[in-house]
Amino acid sequence: MGDINLITAPDRLFNNSISFLLLYPGMDIKEQFNNLLANSTESFNVYLYEHDEDTHEADWLLSTHKLADFIIIDVDNCPSEIRDLVSYFIADNKTYWLTKAEQLFYNKISNKRIYNLDYFADKIGDTLETQTEQ
Repeated sequence: MGDINLITAPDRLFNNSISFLLLYPGMDIKEQFNNLLANSTESFNVYLYEHDEDTHEADWLLSTHKLADFIIIDVDNCPSEIRDLVSYFIADNKTYWLTKAEQLFYNKISNKRIYNLDYFADKIGDTLETQTEQ
């Protein structure tokens, strides 16, 4: 396994590693993500955003969203303050999102809905290899 840098607000790390931003991942998503990275020898930056308080780091979240190579949002775990931003996030081509809900307008904005990270690993496998070869 390569190096994995876990980064939370207000910190950022500027290096050449592939960066992921995880927004409110559930325990099953965290476990799947850990398994996804465990099979790689590359180094990764993992930005984790899951605040329990009423105060949110909106500036950090918005700028880190632009900085990250891949974003994974567990919509069902997002508090209402963050759900107000979800449509903005999923409109970005590098954002993948999970939810158990069926009737959403998000499907009109983005076709990057995933149901587990196994699909995500298959979807970005070639992209990860291409980025690491450059």
